[in-house]
Amino acid sequence: MIRTGHVITNPSSKTTITVLETDVETKGMGFYLEYHMPVGARPDVAEHLHMTWTETFEIISGECKYRLDGKKRNAKAGDVVVLPPTQKHIHPWNNGQTELVMRQRSQFDKPSPQAVQDTLGVFSTIADLGPNQLNANGQPKNALLSFAILRTLGKHGGYDGRIPIRTQKILNATVGLLAELIGVRAVSKKYR
Repeated sequence: MIRTGHVITNPSSKTTITVLETDVETKGMGFYLEYHMPVGARPDVAEHLHMTWTETFEIISGECKYRLDGKKRNAKAGDVVVLPPTQKHIHPWNNGQTELVMRQRSQFDKPSPQAVQDTLGVFSTIADLGPNQLNANGQPKNALLSFAILRTLGKHGGYDGRIPIRTQKILNATVGLLAELIGVRAVSKKYR
């Protein structure tokens, strides 16, 4: 299980994420992370949405861009970025000349310790992949792993913003299930 102090480093962007609070501290109502994103780092997560979660990013230092409902926006140290449920978004990424430091609070509408562990477990599992196992956007090249990830996040109301949700539900129930049945796991054993 992932606990406070766990560090995730994305091999593609070199962004470091430190877990400040998990389901234990938040009683399953979300998680709290701190990002250190180097100059030029791209977003680690593609456009997505959550059906019931609110994600809030406090910009500690640096400058960034983020995307909300198809519009790019800017933020800087001292700003707070709120990404509400059901709205497509891309997390802030560094577009400044210094390291971007920010804190993310993911707030759920109801307790879900499993959503906390699964989400952080997916991030950690992707970070454990070697650079030759990731595409240019830092996502797994293995299609079955990608479907297993979509299925796992879909269980908690998280969806890829580029694919219709109905289509994802069908893929999650078929290809994602097949991936799991043959042993492909979105969250590696060491994070369960």
